[in-house]
Amino acid sequence: MWHGKDDKKLAAGERAIVALCFLGASFMGYLTYLHFKTSPGTFCDFGAGFSCDLVNKSIYAEAMGVPLSLMGLAYFIGVAALMLKRAVPDRLRIVQIFTVFSLIFSLHLTYIEIFVLGSVCVFCEASKAVMLAILALSTRSLVADRRPLRLEWLVAAVAAGMFFTAAARFVQTA
Repeated sequence: MWHGKDDKKLAAGERAIVALCFLGASFMGYLTYLHFKTSPGTFCDFGAGFSCDLVNKSIYAEAMGVPLSLMGLAYFIGVAALMLKRAVPDRLRIVQIFTVFSLIFSLHLTYIEIFVLGSVCVFCEASKAVMLAILALSTRSLVADRRPLRLEWLVAAVAAGMFFTAAARFVQTA
């Protein structure tokens, strides 16, 4: 639930979001390590249909030379930092909007995994589940506090996510 600037403790939902961010950051940190690792083989490779290595070393694993796992790591660290920064007004809404934007791009990556690469990265998909949980918790907290959802902002986040996805796809295939 929402607390004023003077409250010292995070609400349960806010603490859960921070904990989820640490989990997501650990997934993304590991995937970033794998991206730069030169030797093949990880405990995340379960054969041709489930291979973090295959997905993480594909042409779709970077945008303009930046590993997408590093972008995911920045997302989780940024959300955790925002949740811990009590003085930021409307931080739950910012987390909600940023997560919707990020999920649009991430879901496109799931499409790439399944239909283009033919292999799924288990940690990539686990990070999306964490993002969905963050979205659910931030939305639940906003609703519990009787704060309007601002559907126009969510639609704008979807549109921005789609634009970013198209731009990244263009850069990856150019």
